[in-house]
Amino acid sequence: MAEGDIRTDDDVWYENFVENYLPKGSERIGDGSAPRPAALVHISLGTDENFEKMVDFYMKFFNCKVVNYRDKRAASGDGGRAAFISWDNRDHRFAILERKGSQRARGRAGIAHAAFQYASLKDLVALYRQAKSWGIGIVHAINHGQSTSFYYSDPDGNEIETYIDNFDTPEECTHFKHWIQYRPGLEYNMKLGAFDPEKMGKLVDEGHDEKFLRQRDNVIKLKAEGKL
Repeated sequence: MAEGDIRTDDDVWYENFVENYLPKGSERIGDGSAPRPAALVHISLGTDENFEKMVDFYMKFFNCKVVNYRDKRAASGDGGRAAFISWDNRDHRFAILERKGSQRARGRAGIAHAAFQYASLKDLVALYRQAKSWGIGIVHAINHGQSTSFYYSDPDGNEIETYIDNFDTPEECTHFKHWIQYRPGLEYNMKLGAFDPEKMGKLVDEGHDEKFLRQRDNVIKLKAEGKL
C-alpha cells in the first residue's frame, strides 16, 4: 500500500502501518514487552585525529566540565585517550573516545543526529551567536511545527540539533506530530518552515513574543514578508 493510501482515521492508519511497514511474526525480535528506559543519559563518540577538536567542541558548545580523563597511548600500541564530560551533576553526558583508524561520519547512515532541548528561543539564538563567534557555523534552522530547531555539525561531521518545543506540553507536540505533520491528505511542506537565524535573532532582540515566533504559520508569513 502506498503512503498516500494511509487514511487519517487513526485506527486505519495504525493498522496499515503494522500490516505494511513492520516485520511479520517470526521476523520480529521478541514480543515488544521490553522495559522502557527512564532517560537518555549520555552519548559516546568515537574519533581519531580530531580528538582534541572534538573535546574542545563539546566542552564549549554544551558548557561542560571534565569529570574524568584517561590516556592509554603509552600502555599499548592501540590504546587511546578518553574524556568524560558533563554539563550537570551526571557523571558524564558525553564520552569522547580516541579510536585509531575510525572514520568520520559520512552521509546520513547510522544515527543521523542527536537532539538537545533548550528552555527558550532566546537560548537558541544566544547559542547560535556564541557558536558563530567560535567559528561553528549553523547547518540550517527550521520550524518543524512541533519544534523549532537549529542544526550544527561537530568536527567529525556528526549532526547536532538544538531545539525547543513549540507547544506548552509534550502531549500537544505529540498530537501535532501524529495528526498534522506529513499526514496524507494534508498539505505539509516541511521546507516552508526553514528560516534565517540572523533574522530570527533580530526579531527576538526586538522583543517579539516567543509564543508567536514559535508558531509555524507565523514563521511562514514572516518569511513571505521578508522579515524571516
